[in-house]
Amino acid sequence: MTTGDDVTAEVHQEPRDPADRFRSVAQLNMLHSLAAKLNSLGDAYEISSAITAELRTIVDYHSCRVYLLQPDGRTLYPVSFRGEMFSDYEKDTVESLITEVGEGITGYVAESRGSLITPDAREVDFAVQIPGTDDVLESMLAVPMAVGDKLLGVITLSMLGYGKFDEEDQRLLEVLASHAAVALQNAKLFQAEREAAETSTSLLRLSQTLTQLHSVEDILREAIDTVPHLVAASGLSAYLRDEETGDFHLLRLAAGDESVVPAEPGAGYSVVPSDVAKTFLASKSEPYVVPREVVEQVPREPWLFGELREVLVAPLHWEPDGFGALVMGAKDVDSRFTDQDLRLARGIADITSLALGNARRLSELERFHELVASLDAVYWEADAATLRLSFIGGRADQLLGAHEQEWIADGRRWGDHAIAEDRDGAIAAARIAADAGQDQSLEYRVSAPDGRTIWIRDMVHVVRGAQGPRQLRGLMIDITERKRAEQALRRSERKYSEAFRREREAAQRLRALDEMKNTFLEAVSHDLRTPLTSILGSALTLEQTELKLPQEDALDLVSRIAANARKLERLLSDLLDLDRLQRGIVSPQRRPTDLAELVHRSVDGTENPGGRDIEVEVESMTASVDAAKVERILENLLSNAIRHTPDGTRIWVRGFGQDGGVMLVVEDEGRGIPPELHEAVFEPFRQAPGSSSVHSPGVGVGLSLVRRFAELHGGRAWLEERDGGGSSFHVFLPGG
Repeated sequence: MTTGDDVTAEVHQEPRDPADRFRSVAQLNMLHSLAAKLNSLGDAYEISSAITAELRTIVDYHSCRVYLLQPDGRTLYPVSFRGEMFSDYEKDTVESLITEVGEGITGYVAESRGSLITPDAREVDFAVQIPGTDDVLESMLAVPMAVGDKLLGVITLSMLGYGKFDEEDQRLLEVLASHAAVALQNAKLFQAEREAAETSTSLLRLSQTLTQLHSVEDILREAIDTVPHLVAASGLSAYLRDEETGDFHLLRLAAGDESVVPAEPGAGYSVVPSDVAKTFLASKSEPYVVPREVVEQVPREPWLFGELREVLVAPLHWEPDGFGALVMGAKDVDSRFTDQDLRLARGIADITSLALGNARRLSELERFHELVASLDAVYWEADAATLRLSFIGGRADQLLGAHEQEWIADGRRWGDHAIAEDRDGAIAAARIAADAGQDQSLEYRVSAPDGRTIWIRDMVHVVRGAQGPRQLRGLMIDITERKRAEQALRRSERKYSEAFRREREAAQRLRALDEMKNTFLEAVSHDLRTPLTSILGSALTLEQTELKLPQEDALDLVSRIAANARKLERLLSDLLDLDRLQRGIVSPQRRPTDLAELVHRSVDGTENPGGRDIEVEVESMTASVDAAKVERILENLLSNAIRHTPDGTRIWVRGFGQDGGVMLVVEDEGRGIPPELHEAVFEPFRQAPGSSSVHSPGVGVGLSLVRRFAELHGGRAWLEERDGGGSSFHVFLPGG
């Protein structure tokens, strides 16, 4: 069994029946159906599996292998292969089928970029027999998959026996290979988009996680755990700089490969002296790569990786003077960090720095609360009815400027110590607490012995007896510093709340724009890719067959090309019109227009693939409107109705004068649109649920243009529910 430009000239094949030399229209449709399916898949393995599974509906074979060219530009890897289990092909394995460009028949096709067909693979000089297989008589057909000059892979067919493939098989497989190459190229682009989305998701998840952590160790652990999902590295470490010595201390280490981490780290392993750090500290704000020639200058003691390799450093900095770095080694000695790696490292470092700053502020706040709680206090007791003090102790002389015994002997009441402005309120609050029998926390001001006015927090506890509250006990704490901190915090909140609000609004606008962008790209990519793929496939078929197809088949392909080109032209026109309308550079060109003729012309010019019955009822009148814009209104409404209704249903188009203007109404028998979406469908790139399916494609521009064109005339467009089901679109144009 063997593997490996067209060598058909060097071999002779048994002639086939003339009736077998041309594929039927049904086979051609099968080819287009398979090509469309390939284009709908988003993964290279799915595309390859679909080829091996469904190709037999077009070309008969015993073994089919789909090879993809690997990133090294040499290896051809069989991502999908299928053989008859009752034949010698059941011995094929992935390992045995792997080949290289230039090796065997498959490698020869990859290198020459030309197809190869042979009735007996044993007669091909450069054919290679798969190890472990028998030397059997088999026909082979191999076709390259390429887009332009870029080779993507090779499709190889085998069949036991002599001359089992002919030139018609080759042409069909070449057309399929062209479609498969386009689908694989699109799959790579979509994979890149998915990877970018996954990266964004990882960074967002990291940001959300770090904002909930309050310790430096936890934050750095989470950051280092995230890096391997984004940047390929052999080892990662996090350092923080000592503010006094300037040395960098290792706080966290993760090894992607145990062989590159020292087995027995010593004291030098955990500290990078300041003079050593200066050797490769190229920036304190931007991530950078330390090349190997600079790494060679670093002493071996603090070196984390076994062999010299490139190093990426991402600085960490937070207010007021915190500084550190995330350090990662290249995957191996020959690996290099990319610009994408630098961008990702910067994002991780920025998020981590912000979290470290927040953690520091929270730590300072916690220490402040601990300080307040540790302050000495004044303890007191008073009669619940008269508020006369019966006990006072603690720091009364320092806080209130009176000896505790003097207060008791003088018969002073609780509340006399508060300043005049706060006294009545404090006493009233204490009496309310006593009457209700509930503890109360009060805050008021007193005059300190040094003349300062200080804030007191007084925690009042009600002691109840058999006859009700009989005593109040309290704890006075100086909270002046806390009050000052709260005032400063309120000033800070007032200062930054507006900035935070603007930031949130900007973020919401960006998310809305991003959602609109994603919706637009998804819809436009579908509406551009589908007709382009069909045009390309049909054109390649005409090119490969050198216009030798039967006239009926050739005309069918040309018709497909023209129809899809018209779809592209309409899409681009809608997008350009929407842009001009948004920029306000379009004005209506009103002319006296026969309304009935305009409506009938628009209906006759609209494609109606499902054979829907369109009933027209229009009043004979002359209206002063921009005829071209009104035609676009009717075309878009009709196209929308056709796109979203089943085949064979009815559509009604009515036009008549109303309120000195023109009223146009387009109704259908579809499933209708929920009332909550009646306004949303007129927004750019917005569609009703399910409209993005293959049965109703569109970018969501048509109805937006309907409303914009109506407003251009000074009118309006709206949607109502139709009696009996379906949708009823109304457009009123004044000045008719």
